[in-house]
Amino acid sequence: MAQSMKHCLLIVDDEPNVCDSVHDLLRREFRVLKANSAEEGYRLMQDEEIHIIMSDQRMPKITGVELLAKVKSKYPLAVRMLFTGYADLDSVIAAINQGHIFGFLKKPWQPEDLEAAVRQAAIEYDRLTVQAEERERLMNELASLKHRLTLLEQQVHRLGGLVPPPAEASGAPV
Repeated sequence: MAQSMKHCLLIVDDEPNVCDSVHDLLRREFRVLKANSAEEGYRLMQDEEIHIIMSDQRMPKITGVELLAKVKSKYPLAVRMLFTGYADLDSVIAAINQGHIFGFLKKPWQPEDLEAAVRQAAIEYDRLTVQAEERERLMNELASLKHRLTLLEQQVHRLGGLVPPPAEASGAPV
């Protein structure tokens, strides 16, 4: 990720003052978007490129775990973080199992702990992005090699070689 480009953090909490305090703390280092409901947060994700999403666990209509699980299925590279004011072990376990969260924070947090956690999430986003780009490059290279192999096998077959045509070309089952 370019050094000049800020990572985009989406904070989702039904308490506006929490969103505002996170925004004020992190706005110099990150592009911080705020949503006061899971629905609003999900709509923002459809319009914006979100790198990190941090959600409160206890919100009306949908939990943070449910939101993060929904986000994971559609935006797999977005790094997901959960926070709650309650020491709810079941929420933490569900978040790990369903939402595949990167980090869990307990309210109230210390500013330096929040900054460090979001910085680590940004590093994780960069790692995931590089990994996805490398996987895409390798898949393209593999497809190109398969195509070249098919062409070579066809050429050998036309020249009267002993190599039978590939199964895909003859319509025979693989």
